Amino acid sequence: MPKGVVLAQRSLFKIRDALAKEGLDWIDWRPGDVSLIGIPGFHVGGIWWAMQGFSAGATNVAMPRFDSGVAVGLIRDLGVTTACMVPSMLRLLLAEPGSGPDDFRTLRKVVYGGSPISETLLAECLETLDCDMAQIYGLTETGNTAVCLPPADHVPGGPRMRAAGRPYPGVQVKIIDSDGSPVPAGTVGEVCLHSPANMLEYWRQPEATARTLVDGWIHTGDAGRLDEDGYVFIQDRIKDLIIVAGENIYPAEIENVLAKHPAVADAAVVGVPDDRFGEAVHAFVALRPGAQAGPRDLLEFLRERIAAFKIPHRFEFVDRVPRNPSGKILRRELRDRLWQGRDRKVN
Repeated sequence: MPKGVVLAQRSLFKIRDALAKEGLDWIDWRPGDVSLIGIPGFHVGGIWWAMQGFSAGATNVAMPRFDSGVAVGLIRDLGVTTACMVPSMLRLLLAEPGSGPDDFRTLRKVVYGGSPISETLLAECLETLDCDMAQIYGLTETGNTAVCLPPADHVPGGPRMRAAGRPYPGVQVKIIDSDGSPVPAGTVGEVCLHSPANMLEYWRQPEATARTLVDGWIHTGDAGRLDEDGYVFIQDRIKDLIIVAGENIYPAEIENVLAKHPAVADAAVVGVPDDRFGEAVHAFVALRPGAQAGPRDLLEFLRERIAAFKIPHRFEFVDRVPRNPSGKILRRELRDRLWQGRDRKVN
């Protein structure tokens, strides 16, 4: 192995040991690790995970494209110990016909992020994969991950299962209102990050740079809050906010509750025009194979779990919820048809 790689590997292990002493060994590397790269290389998460593995001297297993059946076989046959995926990949992995806990027995840690994850899916991962889970949150603009929810906080039913995590050492987080002023803990606003790995600029886009990078802070465009202990909770993208009669509704909250219904495989929620209240909540629902559920079933299920004004005005059943390669819901694709002929309130 080249001397530079050896030195880098030793440095990473020293950092790992130092973090472990402080209880911060959230994403660690160990001698003999076999790492599965599930996220595409054109995404910052994919190239970041690949370079992490290379720097640590791990064996990297790269997939040309994600295929859940192939991924299960690679984990089982090559003894994969650690992997990085988005929630939609984890959902496909668990749903792969014929797969089970024995296929994942070599896994010790799975890092996930890129889009919101439902508590139901997270609980299924903890049970079936039977390994440590670590959630990451960040942007290309922050050099990828800036916040992490460590394995110790992955307690089913625990208060932090919905959190994105805590900022890494050297990373700062603040929540601001529409005027740019910081808000108190527990108040929802725009999440801003200050990281040593912040971008310098968007290539030849000075106006976009000025909007995103303000006084050294990256304005993420995400709505979220901080709790008293400094944990970050992401509500949703600000542009995906639905306003019904003056009340703010975040789609991810409703999607998370819908995912708990035993018949629901996936769900997406968007705002649609409403002459009376400005917007109404519209839910797209994909059912599990062979499962049955109608609008009334979902309506009664939600009534016991969320406020009445957040319950969807209409349920539309679809074969699948459209997502991009990073696992993010393509809300614009879902909204376009529903906003035809209207002055758009969202992009």
